[in-house]
Amino acid sequence: MKGLSCDLGVAAVVSSDDKILLVKEGTGPFKGKWGLPKGFVDQGELPRDAALRELKEECGLDGEVVGLNSLREKITNGLPAIFIVYDIKVHPGQTAKPCSEIDQVKFVDKNKLDELDWISQTMKSIATFSKPEIKSSIIDYTASQGHPYLLHLHNGGVSTE
Repeated sequence: MKGLSCDLGVAAVVSSDDKILLVKEGTGPFKGKWGLPKGFVDQGELPRDAALRELKEECGLDGEVVGLNSLREKITNGLPAIFIVYDIKVHPGQTAKPCSEIDQVKFVDKNKLDELDWISQTMKSIATFSKPEIKSSIIDYTASQGHPYLLHLHNGGVSTE
């Protein structure tokens, strides 16, 4: 089987009650627009680790991935472009603070999402339809496989490890 290059991005969904953590971009083509903490996966990095890294870099928050939220797929310049979104539970006692590329970080009531200027309709849809109460499971086969190896099961998968 031949490998294929692709554009691989990630985002973090941090929800609390009816609020979701959002960032307002401070630089680049999306300056002034709102979205989830996000970025690209580095070579040799698992996508879930990239989501945690981006959350730390953009918001100063540490946490753990608790499930797979959503996945966007499209073709860009003839190649697959995949965007994986993870549900993340932040460790208690932390305060979100923006980095140099982010103007603002805040929890926004889901009923106020229409008031924001979004990076994209896709990003708004992910925030709008995120349901942290719907659980997924992560089975870590790293030890038995000898390399990073995770299985994400959505809606009721039961982890036995």
